[in-house]
Amino acid sequence: MKVLLVLLPLLSLASAKLFGSCGTLSKECASDSTSVSSDEYLLLSAAEKNTIIWDNCKQDTTSAPWFSSLELTGLFKESMCSVFKTQGDELPWEKDLVFYGWRKKYIHTVGTVGQVEWRNLGDHPYTGLFEGATQGIVRFSLAKEPSPESNATAPGLGLKLLRDGMDSANLVAMYSVDGQDSWNFFKNNFTNHIAPAGLGLVPIALKFSQATNNVQQVALSDFAQYGQTGTTVAEPNFPYMLTFQPTGEFTFPDNYVRPFTEDLTSIPSGSTLYKVWALDQPTELGGTEKHIADLVLVSDMITSLWGDQHLFFRHQDMVEDSAIKPEWEEYLETFGLPSAGCPAQRAMQAGRLGDN
Repeated sequence: MKVLLVLLPLLSLASAKLFGSCGTLSKECASDSTSVSSDEYLLLSAAEKNTIIWDNCKQDTTSAPWFSSLELTGLFKESMCSVFKTQGDELPWEKDLVFYGWRKKYIHTVGTVGQVEWRNLGDHPYTGLFEGATQGIVRFSLAKEPSPESNATAPGLGLKLLRDGMDSANLVAMYSVDGQDSWNFFKNNFTNHIAPAGLGLVPIALKFSQATNNVQQVALSDFAQYGQTGTTVAEPNFPYMLTFQPTGEFTFPDNYVRPFTEDLTSIPSGSTLYKVWALDQPTELGGTEKHIADLVLVSDMITSLWGDQHLFFRHQDMVEDSAIKPEWEEYLETFGLPSAGCPAQRAMQAGRLGDN
């Protein structure tokens, strides 16, 4: 009887950890922060959603820990389709091969976040959010843990522009997945079309190709289809590629001096982070670039535990852009098996092939 009395609480605790809310066998979990993925949340205005995200980010301004080499193998247990289909602005609670848990940022684990505005310069044909947005969130991060003993870093950004009554538009951009030989985060331009990964990163590229063959690009058409007020654009127009060019307002040493997050949090509010250049079509088709906007920081740049562990930047598959602009397709580098892709992307691809 005494043994039973001891075991019962332990069994109850184990059961809660497995089957209770947020248990590893539970399909549901509510985070401690305000939800930014529910249907009710999506119906809010862009400004209200921006406030909620920023409040969540400010709850704890410590950085997340980097994952160990062993922990990083968890990447290969995650579905890549979630990157493209998850609703809202928070990483999902989802099932890996066996257990449920919050999706983890195995790549770009640590970074900083800030509120931004997309300040349109006009004199271009692009629609929707390309015409200006005041409710944005940017996250700067490194793709992998750096070493102070080396200048090898792999910087990148995630950009989220919020809209009234509907989901946000998102993109990610980098200089190169292979990185750069500098600690200066603003050493090079970023783009949403990057070069192929080096041999050392082929396993990660193969993992991403489970969701899309366009592992080197993210699409832009979602930015063009609706404005910040959620109004549908009758005839959306979007560029082939964006380039984020550092303005030179601030720069950091090539050699290690301090953690990169300390560099980034020193950037003052009001700074123009990037000049945004748009390439209208592939250069092979005579594409030309134009400076269409500035990305301006309108808050402090902060470190954030919630930003590192929960803030989500959905990727739009480039297949969605080339479905609208099929003349672009032959100039897009692809990777992986022809059958790769999530169900929706495979169906879209099959439809396009059927039209040929």
